[in-house]
Amino acid sequence: MASHSHHSSLFALCILAAALTRPASAATYRVVSYMTGQTQAPIGIVEVLPAVFYSDSGNLVFSISSLGAMTILVSFSDPPYILESAPGVTASNGLFYTSIEQVATGGGTGNIISMPLGTGSPQTYPAQGFAMTPLAGNLPDGKLFGLVYGFSNASENLGTTDLSGNVTTFYQFPSTDRPATPIYGTDGNYYGTAFTYGASNGYFYKVTPSGSFTKVATLPFQGEGIALQGTDGNFYGVQGPGCSTGAQHSAVYKMTPSGQFTTLHDFGLCGNATITSLIEGSDGKLYGATQGNSVLFSLTKSGTYKVEFETTNGTTQGLCTCILTQGSDGSIYGTALGGGPGGFGLVFALDAGLPVPKPRARKFFPDSGTAGTRVRIWGSNLFGASVTFNGTPGTKIYNSGLNYVWTTVPAGATTGPITVTTPGGTSTTHGSFTVN
Repeated sequence: MASHSHHSSLFALCILAAALTRPASAATYRVVSYMTGQTQAPIGIVEVLPAVFYSDSGNLVFSISSLGAMTILVSFSDPPYILESAPGVTASNGLFYTSIEQVATGGGTGNIISMPLGTGSPQTYPAQGFAMTPLAGNLPDGKLFGLVYGFSNASENLGTTDLSGNVTTFYQFPSTDRPATPIYGTDGNYYGTAFTYGASNGYFYKVTPSGSFTKVATLPFQGEGIALQGTDGNFYGVQGPGCSTGAQHSAVYKMTPSGQFTTLHDFGLCGNATITSLIEGSDGKLYGATQGNSVLFSLTKSGTYKVEFETTNGTTQGLCTCILTQGSDGSIYGTALGGGPGGFGLVFALDAGLPVPKPRARKFFPDSGTAGTRVRIWGSNLFGASVTFNGTPGTKIYNSGLNYVWTTVPAGATTGPITVTTPGGTSTTHGSFTVN
């Protein structure tokens, strides 16, 4: 028996070694759905429920499942309305928010619009002299943030909106500057890139929630693109969208929080391969898409580049501009603005063998309470969560989109950290919840 067990162990080790050394299989690409004349040229994509995504096309927002079932959720007449968010963001109240603007002679107005996740009628909040252009994300306190255009003075601003559609600005850019979409950093500040008209270089900035501005670094190009903050704390962006000079190159770069700039991969002249999307995958690599050659690629944070998929037939596989997101099942989903049988674009999925994304429980509110207190946890990759308070399981748990999970403090809970567990793993908050 001992000898049999020994040989079985050796056999298992051999199988494990073979699995670890076996070359990784190639990524597989599939079309989720071809677009029609009504849903032509899809742009953004965001997962709102497990295996359910929202996208936008022209002046409408539609849902599409991972299997291709599609429903138009809301549409606007153009003119006079312009859909500004591509397509929008989920909020802590279980609604999805997007934004529109109506440009008029001598000014204009903007509206915030919400709709239930899944099905239900949209609600349009009162018009204001500001337009969110676009809504960029959600915040720990439940508000939403993004770029804000002020019609009264033609200003570009950073701002937030509450869930009743009331927009507030906290930083105004100089009138000569054009900012790109900002991101909310892990330190609670806002980061992004902007450039000054007529200047050959852009800049990387930080703005606090109170509106204190810092120019962190000058960029070696007139760029628009900080795309994300990686799990390593560094920022990753693209030198690409808006390339206008014939000699400018398209590239992916890294920027440390202190402003140290590094080019990770140079794609050559922008006209040959302009980067249109960049995300971080659950394996820690960057994944992106290029327009011109319609390539989906991966890039390690040390700069190793790999083509994951390249379009060989635009009629069946689509043509970039492509926008990407990673689904809660690990696959990368995206929209191709062009190609398809009717030339209207398509939604696709790329299975690159990535693991289910790990949860990140970053903030919670309130930070204290008695048994029965409702607690909102904010982070990322929170679908399918279970929650414990210092080891005691929470009750009445439900998700509100990918970034929020609600739970109730259970009887018998003690003071300590909150732990969130999903199919992708476990995340424990740095701070402790105080049980009164």
